[in-house]
Amino acid sequence: MSSSILPFRSWIAAVLILLVTESAVYSITHPNTYDRNNFLQFAFAHEETPQRAFIYDKIKAFADSHPTIVQSGDSSGFYGIEPSVVMRHLPPGVTYVNMSCCANLGYNGYYNILEFMLQHNPSIRYAVLHITPYTMPLRELWESDGAALWGTPDIKVFGDAVYQEYLGMWRIFHSPSLAYREQVTDLFYYQRNPFKDRPLMTNPDYLAFAQMFQRTLGWMPEDDVRNGVYAVECQVAMPNFFDIWTMRYKTYLQQILEAYAAMVRRYHAKLVVVFQPVACVVGTGAGTAEARAVIEQFKRDNPDVDIPFPLVSTWPAEMFSVPAHIRHEYTDRIGDRLGHAMAAIMARDGVAGPATASR
Repeated sequence: MSSSILPFRSWIAAVLILLVTESAVYSITHPNTYDRNNFLQFAFAHEETPQRAFIYDKIKAFADSHPTIVQSGDSSGFYGIEPSVVMRHLPPGVTYVNMSCCANLGYNGYYNILEFMLQHNPSIRYAVLHITPYTMPLRELWESDGAALWGTPDIKVFGDAVYQEYLGMWRIFHSPSLAYREQVTDLFYYQRNPFKDRPLMTNPDYLAFAQMFQRTLGWMPEDDVRNGVYAVECQVAMPNFFDIWTMRYKTYLQQILEAYAAMVRRYHAKLVVVFQPVACVVGTGAGTAEARAVIEQFKRDNPDVDIPFPLVSTWPAEMFSVPAHIRHEYTDRIGDRLGHAMAAIMARDGVAGPATASR
């Protein structure tokens, strides 16, 4: 028997050393569960993209925050929806957490964020998908992780990384020492003190975010370069694909709405889809007709999903910093809009406060 394991002695020794080392790291330092992953890239001489850092910090801070309402989606909601403004319209004890980030998280990423929060927080009664008509569903935003969004190599869709590192089965192999990747790269890449507390990156937007996001429950004000926004006619692309399950063509918008509704139902919560106001106008309707028809059909087929606003709500162009972002001077106005809508939805559902029963 002993002779049969001789060829594997080095492998057995390596595994034992690994187990002892990881056990020691865990017992001595008790690393945070949400630090133990490969979500951040820590590439040599290259900072993280701010979007990855935003999501990393939000997950770590709010994973077990027990909110009543959680929001995910693109940057329109990240910069637009201030939870404290929404909550002043809601019953006492109801909390609203803003997990929105950016378009390059993609609809796959928005979905994974909502599912992660629903898994970890049975308190959640409402899952809000907050988006702008300027970033409606496309193939690149749903099933093309790694695609260069808008043709820009530095802006890549990364939503599947949320699944891989926080939801997928392989996360059980995340060893305790993974929590110290930043310290290791500090030491071996840059020969600097690995124990000095420093921010993940020096990007000014990230530094501003890091100082406030826990206090603001995930929101930060926009700080865009303002080059002017104009009230042209809205043009909403509605690409489709052939669905082998139904043997017919369907739009990505229909696919995504159906997928979100089914996922949120599994957690006994309600999906709320919110379209941010825009400066563009309906005009003849030709640029939005198909999208509006898809939404109306979805509402008829899914009466348990709330869509409190139309696809296009036109606000004055001077209220926007860029087409997808409300100026921070108008945060109260857009927050009040959503707060009133959520209050009406909760009243209709008979929800007077936080859920007490677990799923």
